[in-house]
Amino acid sequence: MKSYTYELPEQGRFLSLIRENLLKIGEEWREIADYMLQGHVEYKPVRSNPMRSGFVYQRAKLNLTLYFPEQVFERFLEWMDSEKVEILKAVAQASLSKRSGYDVNEFKIHGVIRDS
Repeated sequence: MKSYTYELPEQGRFLSLIRENLLKIGEEWREIADYMLQGHVEYKPVRSNPMRSGFVYQRAKLNLTLYFPEQVFERFLEWMDSEKVEILKAVAQASLSKRSGYDVNEFKIHGVIRDS
């Protein structure tokens, strides 16, 4: 049995990288960047055989969902538009190392209602 290793960063590290990369884009992203550390990441790799024919390396697809407290999510809804969501998806992709072997496929942001 062959084993293929794909590396995904620990979620706190990943959110921190997204935050750093958003701050590099510009000041208008500061508020959203600061919310990143309150998030939770769900990685769902899409199953595919990384070796198609012979030894041709194939990148794997990754469905990525970011969860935030409801208040933060509501703010995202106010501030984001489809273009900003695409920018955030691109920043998430850029925050994954090339060596991870993953390309972000589906990208979602959800709110989480906390029981108090």
